[in-house]
Amino acid sequence: MFTSPAWVGFDLDGTLVSTAEDIAYALNATLQHYNLATIELGLVKTWIGNGTAKLTERALDFHQNKTVDRSEATRLLECIYDDSVTRSSCLFPNAKTTLEALQKQGIKLALVTNKNTSHTHKLLAHLEIEACFDTIVCADSLARKKPDPLPLFTAVKTLGCEIQDGFYVGDSINDVTTARNAGCKVIAVDYGYNHGDPISQSKPDAIISDLNDVLNLCR
Repeated sequence: MFTSPAWVGFDLDGTLVSTAEDIAYALNATLQHYNLATIELGLVKTWIGNGTAKLTERALDFHQNKTVDRSEATRLLECIYDDSVTRSSCLFPNAKTTLEALQKQGIKLALVTNKNTSHTHKLLAHLEIEACFDTIVCADSLARKKPDPLPLFTAVKTLGCEIQDGFYVGDSINDVTTARNAGCKVIAVDYGYNHGDPISQSKPDAIISDLNDVLNLCR
């Protein structure tokens, strides 16, 4: 099913990088600015994956707050997160070695994420994996973001490949839906965020517990 792909695409948060603690830090600093109670990490994890505006919306809805300007709060969160994006975020096991091994096989690599460009590049540079990707598409790169297929289509086109000749790797129903909408296979990791639900419910083509298993599936 995954043998000899021309390209492989990856999600970022919850797939390649553990980012929840830094996202929660920025979100809670934003809430404190508005004199709202902080939110526990476990709940924040269930809100990750749809971009900063949606994250802010979920937090304010949780507090049943209708007075805070959501656009303003989103901008504040993004500003705080820009300064804390590398505070404690780290690669999941075998993330870098998997990317490098795929590179050595001549497989073109794409990063397709709902994270903003500035945050994405700061994080990739800090973790020293930016050079692994042949193309990077972020939340603010295009008019639409995942689960719309446009970001994945654009990434694959930039690589000079056909969508059916590769697959996408993610951690959530958002990623599975993106791949389905684009018309390619999808592998899901079982350790990600996925809004607190088992990834098996999203019915990806394969589920893995270690990124190194991507290499095994490619053989």
